[in-house]
Amino acid sequence: MTVFKPIRVLVSAFLLMGLAQFCLASDFIALEEIHRGMKGYGLTVFAGTTIDTFGVEVIGVQAKSRVDGSLIIIEVSGHGLEQSSIAQGMSGSPIYIEGRFAGALAFGWSGALRPIAGVTPAQDILGLPVEPDVYGASQVHAPISDHQNMQGLMGERQDDQGLEAALFGTSIQHPQAAGFMNNMEAWPASEELILDLLQEATNGRGFELPSQDHWFYSPVGTVISSSGGQRGKGPALEPGSACAVPLVTGDAMLGVTGTVTWTSGDDVLMMGHPFMQRGPVDLPLATAEILTIFPSRQMSFKMGYMGDIVGSVHHDQRAGLSGKLGPSPQMIPVTVEVELPVPGSRVETVNRQYDFQVVEDPLLTPSLVFWTLYNSILAEGDDASTQNIAYELTSHWDGLDDKPMVIRGKAAGPSGAVGLASDWMVPFSLLLDNPFEPVKLKSVHARLEMTRPMATANIVGLNGPRSLVAGQESITVQVEVSPRQGASEIVEVVLDLPATLKEGPYRLVAASAAELFTLETTRAAGRFQVASLSGALEILRMDRSRDGLVVALLSPGNSLVIADREMNHLPGSVASVLKKGNMQIESTMADYAARSSQIVPYVLSGHSVRKLRVLAAPETVREEQRP
Repeated sequence: MTVFKPIRVLVSAFLLMGLAQFCLASDFIALEEIHRGMKGYGLTVFAGTTIDTFGVEVIGVQAKSRVDGSLIIIEVSGHGLEQSSIAQGMSGSPIYIEGRFAGALAFGWSGALRPIAGVTPAQDILGLPVEPDVYGASQVHAPISDHQNMQGLMGERQDDQGLEAALFGTSIQHPQAAGFMNNMEAWPASEELILDLLQEATNGRGFELPSQDHWFYSPVGTVISSSGGQRGKGPALEPGSACAVPLVTGDAMLGVTGTVTWTSGDDVLMMGHPFMQRGPVDLPLATAEILTIFPSRQMSFKMGYMGDIVGSVHHDQRAGLSGKLGPSPQMIPVTVEVELPVPGSRVETVNRQYDFQVVEDPLLTPSLVFWTLYNSILAEGDDASTQNIAYELTSHWDGLDDKPMVIRGKAAGPSGAVGLASDWMVPFSLLLDNPFEPVKLKSVHARLEMTRPMATANIVGLNGPRSLVAGQESITVQVEVSPRQGASEIVEVVLDLPATLKEGPYRLVAASAAELFTLETTRAAGRFQVASLSGALEILRMDRSRDGLVVALLSPGNSLVIADREMNHLPGSVASVLKKGNMQIESTMADYAARSSQIVPYVLSGHSVRKLRVLAAPETVREEQRP
């Protein structure tokens, strides 16, 4: 099913004038010459790829409606526009007044009773740069030196009390996933994707989207196109042609469509308003074909699909998008393997593989990768059943070490995959946006396995020694887990102990790897104030799976965190000197004396904590002292 839905884009108050302008002399009409009552026409596609004309009458010029800019207000006619009014997807349609180019139709008002539109003037359109920026595509960084960004990996707390309360007698409030996926209920319907992307991309940067009843204007050209495949090669782009900016290609297509405003050789100007006003970008440019205009009392829109990729979009500015026909940017391959249970069987499974390509962009790529994963689950499975979803995401990078980034874990219950959005997206966001070293995502391979019925369990008890003697090699503990269905089970765990274990108080803990990862911001908060790419990688590669049962022995903190690295067992004299220096050093609140983990067939919640004391080993009596 092809879904379209209009979105709103806030136009910035700043105009970045072009670096290279089209030299048209008298080919366009200046804003000063335009007045009420002048007539003309516009070009756009109403069906197929045929460019048609529609009537235009000038209402007037809305002077200084934005900083260093005005809008031309027109009323259009023909092709049923009197009933449908301005349609999403018409944005970029070139407007000609008295035979001269006047600008690009770009804005409309929802619920309009007359087909009135706003036009971005020709001077603004023709001032767009077309050459790639010398500094490359825009890189918007959210510095991960702020530990809250790394805390975004932790997602939701698993209980109200928290493991910190059990260990330290206090409850620590953790922030949510650093601006990623703040509104999970509305995610990830295809028609809502771009609006969510805009909200995520601008969160915390002083950028607010207009409300539904915004008094000024809303763009009418950025229509979301989500379809199952790519059609045959379309016609060459020319003024009035339907065009598209693909974001995902392959076994599903996702992108935005609009209209070409002007061409000159290989140069293409389009849309008449920004996509996200990112400045220099490197996005694909494609042809498009229109099925029809869907009339709506609120805001009509074009229905259609994307065609072949024919070039690149190099700039995303207030006056519109610009780029060139010819080579297109390389996209990132994403392969998704899905294993599903055969209906009616608890043993048989069916395997599917889907192949995609997503655009390379630090703000968009993480959300688009998630879109491919989630929609692969929905293709033949679902995310509403009482089921478990096991996943393993393997990504390869340029600029990191030789090892791939592997993220694995498990979720359970209805909307389990939606709940994994931060687990899947935040690592990509942190690496692509890292302020330390440039990295490049080369490929993503995901394996998703759905199993039924849902298997969850609570950790309800921990049985082990109350004390042990220093020098003991290991202890055996029993963890009691209570499954969602059935009787409680005992999981036996052998915990190997270090020979250097000192006497004193300890805590024996049983919890999921996910909950112990959450504990890290209290146990060793300084680690999350990352100061290097290698420090970020170390945290990203920590186990945080919900099906990993961890038994750990915690001792009072005696380590130092120096420049995001935890230093254990430092001699007292060395630690004292370091603390007196000017380095940013934090002490840990607790240290791991021992730790053992194993995968269980459940998604775990809860924890159990037990006090334990290590006693000094008895002194050996010398032979000559014996009676």
